[in-house]
Amino acid sequence: MSLFAEVWEAVKAVGAGLGAVNKRISEPAVTEFYPYKKPEIPPVSVQFLALIQNEDGTDRCVACLQCERVCPSQVITIERKRNPEGKGFVLERFDLDFANCMHCANCVEACPVSAIVTVGAFEHAVYDINLLKADKAMLDHIGHEAKTWYSPKFGVEIRTPDGRIEKAPPEMQPGGLAELLAEGEGGEAS
Repeated sequence: MSLFAEVWEAVKAVGAGLGAVNKRISEPAVTEFYPYKKPEIPPVSVQFLALIQNEDGTDRCVACLQCERVCPSQVITIERKRNPEGKGFVLERFDLDFANCMHCANCVEACPVSAIVTVGAFEHAVYDINLLKADKAMLDHIGHEAKTWYSPKFGVEIRTPDGRIEKAPPEMQPGGLAELLAEGEGGEAS
């Protein structure tokens, strides 16, 4: 192929691209003006993980090690000791390596008490990979700052302005109003 033919093909390709842009230039934009306009992220989406504490500040985590055992990436490290006041265990250490986490949410699914949950916080980008290693204090902080979170056991929960934890209304739950309408049509009592 000659140089002139190659240049002509390149000009035609650029012209085709500009033609596609010109067709769509009058259409409204579908992008959001991030970070000034934050996207609405469903609470069920797996963006980040957090530990939730009870309203009185005690740990929900009972140190059963289910999340550590089920993690395919093996990024969760838990240390526990026997509870001196009775049966069960006391959580001493809970570390999670977000640099290697697949965000599969197997840990959230396995937790019997919904202590580890998914939160819609996605703005945890850092320049240093070592900062992606979260300890219990950091995971507790993320959980305390979260307004909504999700776990399969309790569904979507919300933290009220006065610090109480409540189940979110049906329209915020997975399936939302669609499930309620289906139940209403089927004649099931709620």
